[in-house]
Amino acid sequence: MSLKSILNDSSDSLVPGGYREVLKIAIPLVLSTASLTLMLFIDRLFLSWHSQSAVAASTPGGITYFTICSFFLGTAQYVNTLVAQYHGAGDKQSCAKAVWQGIWFSALSAPLILCMIPVGKAVLRWGGHGPELLELEEGFFTLLMLGGMLLPLNAALSSFFSGRGQTNVVMWGNLLANAANAVLDYVFIFGRCGIPELGIYGAGLATALTSGVPTIYWAALFLSRRFAGTHGTRKAYGFDKPMFALLLRFGLPSGMQFFLDVGSFTVFVLLVGRLGEASLAATNIVLSIEMLSFLPMVGMSIATSMLVGAYLGEGSPYLAEKSVRSSMVLALSYSSTLALLYMIFPGVFIEMFRPEHDDQFGAVLAQGILILRLVAIYTVFDTMFIVYNGALRGAGDTKFTMRAQILLAWFFFIPPVYFMIEYLQWGLGIVWFWAVVYVVTLGLVFFYRFRSGYWKTIDMIKR
Repeated sequence: MSLKSILNDSSDSLVPGGYREVLKIAIPLVLSTASLTLMLFIDRLFLSWHSQSAVAASTPGGITYFTICSFFLGTAQYVNTLVAQYHGAGDKQSCAKAVWQGIWFSALSAPLILCMIPVGKAVLRWGGHGPELLELEEGFFTLLMLGGMLLPLNAALSSFFSGRGQTNVVMWGNLLANAANAVLDYVFIFGRCGIPELGIYGAGLATALTSGVPTIYWAALFLSRRFAGTHGTRKAYGFDKPMFALLLRFGLPSGMQFFLDVGSFTVFVLLVGRLGEASLAATNIVLSIEMLSFLPMVGMSIATSMLVGAYLGEGSPYLAEKSVRSSMVLALSYSSTLALLYMIFPGVFIEMFRPEHDDQFGAVLAQGILILRLVAIYTVFDTMFIVYNGALRGAGDTKFTMRAQILLAWFFFIPPVYFMIEYLQWGLGIVWFWAVVYVVTLGLVFFYRFRSGYWKTIDMIKR
């Protein structure tokens, strides 16, 4: 079965592994993550208008929540690769079984996510921020964790569609959720429509409430008569021990790698907070801006993973490699453009976050301009890491990605940053320069792993 038939496209111009095929898969996912980027950008923008303390507390609270949930999310998201490989092999029933094993994993994950709330609060307290800022961080974090219980479930359900190339379905689910979130953000943060002004707590409440929007949408489609007939989605709900073991074998290292990646930047942000509120606010603003280049590339990574998995499933490693090359060219074209804008017009981006009647924003602006220019340098290498990571994940090379993340993030990146801040008392610019060195190294390591070709030898589904 060719991927062209999987995509239901009879056009002769849809060259296997070419740019048009990649774009057909990737554009809905990029739009989906772009909508999340816009929603998070609006969220931080509203909070910056509300108060500097609110925007300063949003990133530590938000990134701690996402770090904890990232392990469960990354594991459940591996259903995408399983579905892609089975779909490429023409095994429709196993596609549905893989999704149901992801649902079972999500059910087990939900209570564990709640149990991690005290751990997250301990991490925030370890950050050493002031009592007023810490109170905002903890309240925001707790609300996000309540909605976080649905993250693994959403990942499993959406993987049925993304793994089969129906990425437009994933896009619409995320667009609905993000649009609802943006509206509730405005209402809850500033107190509109009879709702009291909740500030940062309103942002957390909006995110928690809208987490269920895509769940309902994707679940209804997954269980619809159409897919119940073609894939047996209503009959495959049983616990399948071999399939569940397959998910854990490849998904747990993928989830751990995702956790280690996100976790390293969580610790980085918490350590930067020790340099002062202005440094923390500047870092938070720059990371919010950097989402404009980062999150759309996550969509490209998912598309790359799907294409690699599908082509390997049908026994075409050459086309899998060709699709990765096409993805990389497209991704670098986008991220390089934004990197150039970051480098030339950093002040324009930072000024959008200026609160009204805040005489202290000058320090934030100066530091923000410096580190946004540093981010412009690492954006290209971050794109390399994201796309090649998606390719290796689609092939099942997840043990390598986990081990590489352990060594680079937790031996090469975080310990030097801690030493620079705690003992050498170096400033924000040097700390961020080391972050650039880390990301450049990460991109090159994953590039050389992909070039080695080892991933072509992995047979996940025993064709």
